[in-house]
Amino acid sequence: MRDEGKRGGGIKRSSLPLAFYPLSFIVFACACASAKLDVIQVGPWFAPRDWRKVEVYSSRGETSAPWGGIAIIHSERVSAKTGEAALEGLKLQARKKAAELGADGVILTVDSAPSGPQMGVYQEPEIFLSALAIKYVTEVSTSPVK
Repeated sequence: MRDEGKRGGGIKRSSLPLAFYPLSFIVFACACASAKLDVIQVGPWFAPRDWRKVEVYSSRGETSAPWGGIAIIHSERVSAKTGEAALEGLKLQARKKAAELGADGVILTVDSAPSGPQMGVYQEPEIFLSALAIKYVTEVSTSPVK
């Protein structure tokens, strides 16, 4: 009998953890990429544009021109402790989704979901992304002066 047969077909125990890392990275990347966004249409949609041309804001006060909302975008909840990478991915997804809708900008906010004991079960803190896709108003009609 060879010594390899006793150890499970020649796989060394020390090489098993090294094989585990790429697999765990792939699983993590797929989990981050699988987060979905819900889109609610609140105005007309326009021709798609390059996502890099969509301006990103963190509040309404940062916008520089009059605008109207065209879509509300919400993400799934992610862990507040370990979800920072997923949250950054969701922000990029929201920007790209706004571009698909023809938005000029997107206002991004991160909010937290209630955590703690609920119905006797402790829930980990979670956060989610809310975004408003906006289109700048190019022509403002006003009523004639009387």
